[in-house]
Amino acid sequence: MNVSSYSKTGTEPASRKEVRALLSLMDDPNPFVREKVEERLSDLDESSVPVLDEYRESVDDPELRSRLTELIHDLTFSSFEQEFVEFLEGGLDSTADLERGQLLLCRLDNPTLRTDLYRRQLDKMASRLGPSIHAGLAPGEQLQTFVSFFFEKEYFKGADTDYMNPDNSFLHKVLQRRRGIPISLSMVMLFVARRLELSFYGVNMPMHFLLKYESGNQSTLIDPFNRGRVVSIDQCSYFLRNHGIEPLPIHFERAPERDILARSVRNLVFSFEKENKPGRVDELKRLLLYIVQSGKI
Repeated sequence: MNVSSYSKTGTEPASRKEVRALLSLMDDPNPFVREKVEERLSDLDESSVPVLDEYRESVDDPELRSRLTELIHDLTFSSFEQEFVEFLEGGLDSTADLERGQLLLCRLDNPTLRTDLYRRQLDKMASRLGPSIHAGLAPGEQLQTFVSFFFEKEYFKGADTDYMNPDNSFLHKVLQRRRGIPISLSMVMLFVARRLELSFYGVNMPMHFLLKYESGNQSTLIDPFNRGRVVSIDQCSYFLRNHGIEPLPIHFERAPERDILARSVRNLVFSFEKENKPGRVDELKRLLLYIVQSGKI
């Protein structure tokens, strides 16, 4: 097939037939053909995303699926970036806002992800847990019931073998794999707690994100990475000093939602730096800058 016949004519978008023909040649044995296909694919616009996504779902080769995902990402990032800015302009002042932000970030992993599926997954978890939580339990029993649900019934756990894998930071992947880092596991628990109207908050302690549960005049620090273990401020202070950080009262206070989202993005920056993906790192740093700037308005 003559690949050069697929060059653009003016600004007319590629047809569905043309895109599928190009995709069928992505693994052509001829290097020249593959080069021309890559050139033409790079000229596509966002209108081609549906057929690219459809084709991606039909292939079994992980490498090819990954290449298609990157192509879709490249075609959609500009509009994603604008959507992210508009999200921040709408305000980031509640746990519900934070959940929207975390699900929006998931589309960096898969641009065509249906985030509503994961919102409904959180709904279902809250529905399963709700009857036990609202059965007239004392605060301590309520806390224990809430924590054990995630780690004994839903089998979430800390990712201690591949900590820096980006999959451990994206909320949808954490919900799929039941593995995560402290902040992503905390987000799952925090978003379910919101649905149950429980007083849980994020704690932006350096080196290790925590949750805080408040009941009356009492507050309890919880470490989701270690199966929801209750920890004291003294234990946390000892941990910080061992890492060369002088503990401060602010380290154990409720974190603003904007700071939590920024920390999630920083974790993704570190993960993609480790995977040597400078393009993705640059994009994330831009998103991080938007978050910082939105807090100054």
